[in-house]
Amino acid sequence: MAHHGWVPVVGADAFTPQALVSPFGRLFSAHAHEYSSYCLSMLAGALGPMQEAEPAPAQPTAQTNPAGFTFLGQFVDHDLTEFRVVAEDFAIAHENPTISRRQRVLEDTPLAADGLRSMTTTNGRTGRLDLDSVYGLLGTPQADLFDEHGMFRLVDTPDGPDLERGKQHANGRLIADPRNDENKLVVQVHMLFERLHNLLHQAHASEPPEQAGPTGPLFRQTKDAVVAAYQRIVIHDYLPRIVQAEHIDAVLAALADRTTCYQRMNARCRAALTGLGMPDDVVDATVAMPVEFSHAVFRLGHSQLRDGYLLRSGAGARLFATSDDPHDLRGNSSLTGGDGFDFHVDWKHFFRITGTVPQHGRRIDGMLPRSVFRLPPPSIGEPPVSLAERNLRRGVDFGLPTGQEAAAELATVYGYVPQVGSDVLFPADVFGSRPEVLDLAAHLQWQTPLWYYVLKEAEAFGGGPQLGAVGGLIVAETILGSIVESRLQAAAAAPGPGGFDREAETVAVVAEIQAERVALAPDGTDKSSGPLRFTAPAMTSVDEIRTMSQLARFVG
Repeated sequence: MAHHGWVPVVGADAFTPQALVSPFGRLFSAHAHEYSSYCLSMLAGALGPMQEAEPAPAQPTAQTNPAGFTFLGQFVDHDLTEFRVVAEDFAIAHENPTISRRQRVLEDTPLAADGLRSMTTTNGRTGRLDLDSVYGLLGTPQADLFDEHGMFRLVDTPDGPDLERGKQHANGRLIADPRNDENKLVVQVHMLFERLHNLLHQAHASEPPEQAGPTGPLFRQTKDAVVAAYQRIVIHDYLPRIVQAEHIDAVLAALADRTTCYQRMNARCRAALTGLGMPDDVVDATVAMPVEFSHAVFRLGHSQLRDGYLLRSGAGARLFATSDDPHDLRGNSSLTGGDGFDFHVDWKHFFRITGTVPQHGRRIDGMLPRSVFRLPPPSIGEPPVSLAERNLRRGVDFGLPTGQEAAAELATVYGYVPQVGSDVLFPADVFGSRPEVLDLAAHLQWQTPLWYYVLKEAEAFGGGPQLGAVGGLIVAETILGSIVESRLQAAAAAPGPGGFDREAETVAVVAEIQAERVALAPDGTDKSSGPLRFTAPAMTSVDEIRTMSQLARFVG
């Protein structure tokens, strides 16, 4: 894609074979499904059956989550995945290829040296849930983000904090991942974690730069505390809202047994890198990212989007400007607009912080808001203009399995996985008036693109706020697996007297996560008592933060 979702790579020629240490991999077998281009356009284009008929109500229902979690999900996605292209001689291309071009990942590549010429994709993130999108890509703190004492460089404006902006900065603003500034809500989630860092690190402001600066031990101590809080938020306050508890439990048990599709994928990718002659320490540090997650399932957030949001009492903005409302949420500009409009949010309208009920996002289902079916430039550079259609075509580009094939492969790990019938995927009351879709592509009913399947599965089994089995297991495997990999890296860096034992450490890390979940027993809803109670006293320590509500209150 020419604009949305990619980051121009500076100094791409300097990359080496180590550019492959964070590859994309596959949870399941690659497939070469063919779909009618016309039918995909009819299914996922403007005015088609996936376009929302009426805007979602702002008030919450039993089938929706507070609106802030839509943008936390996008932030998590950017922390885990960033699509890049490997060209000849391990160079990283400056731009991603155009849509509707077949893509290959590490597992598809022959181990012979000349086979690398056909390898096209790698991940620009560590693959661990470690905030490298905030601190610096691939886990190395980006020095220019910080002052000499290790504090993030932010601008204090009369309306609130903002990024430093200007031509002197790469991509025009001082941020590790410019994708997090493509939307004025995501960038404020990003800055919550920068502000948490600064709040904690202020205690070390008087220490020498070699101690408190971006390469110092005090800086690493602060970063570790922020990352730990972030992982707790994802485990306790985000994942249970979109994945059913039984699927989280099943994945944790399989992670401890080392039987997940995610762990098998990583084992295959590490073996492939060994075959390419990569050093053992590089291979051991490799974490792959499933294309099924990044290019299909975790695009669930597109279904949760609304056409517009209330930012503060009396002030709102749309995803994309209209003639009636010129204020939109596209980023890459100051949070105080040129006409003086203030885009800073009051978090009580996005998370449950006070007695005020926050606005909610849409339910996870097979429909998207109207505005994303006509993406305006420069959000995209080439057709199609429908976000839904782009998602379907990207899944075909990567040879993703159908929803039914994914269900069958997951069943080999988790036992029975219910499949969604064609009456749910293509209900007669909707597709009866659009017979051309199934008349020309009847096989869509049993070879259903994974992204579409997961959204419709959520309607059938998840009840709206949560995913069904296929979507829930893939999301839980990837997110929990990435957290396990992050903690394993920390354990490997400081092994005990007996050295580092990956299998034993995996069991210990999973037990740690399970104990945390038991202690809080999250069920995806705000609690009326205990640590999740929004009226509880303010937190006195970062170690108490387990929810976005608590983070927003702690940062102030």
